[in-house]
Amino acid sequence: MKLTEQDHELIERAISIVGQRKVSGGVIGEAAATLLTRDGLVFDGISLALWCDIGFCAEHSAVANMVSHCSETRIKSIVAVDDGSAEEIKILWPCGRCRQLLEWIDERNLIETFVIISTTEKVRLIELLPQPPNGQSLK
Repeated sequence: MKLTEQDHELIERAISIVGQRKVSGGVIGEAAATLLTRDGLVFDGISLALWCDIGFCAEHSAVANMVSHCSETRIKSIVAVDDGSAEEIKILWPCGRCRQLLEWIDERNLIETFVIISTTEKVRLIELLPQPPNGQSLK
């Protein structure tokens, strides 16, 4: 599905907060994520890559930010970007753990959430999971 103007705004917002920084225990901010709730609220998060596999993805950070600041659990759209160490910012697909989190935070997200996967395309969360649970489908 093609991106909307609102989707492009989410990408630009995520780009504005991404930026790798070294901390005493590793690296933070290699990736950033921005999500839009069904109620129109926007939340951001950055990745934390710390020693001994402590930390989490930017999408987890954005979801934690959302549930910390409102009662909403339904996500309309989400995007994650890398730190731009290449010539241009790259949009990241969510890992399996992040995909599962988006579903588990609210099962309606399977059908309702759009994941932005490139600068021109988005897909529904359910399309990124290997097998829909309980026979759910896009219909």
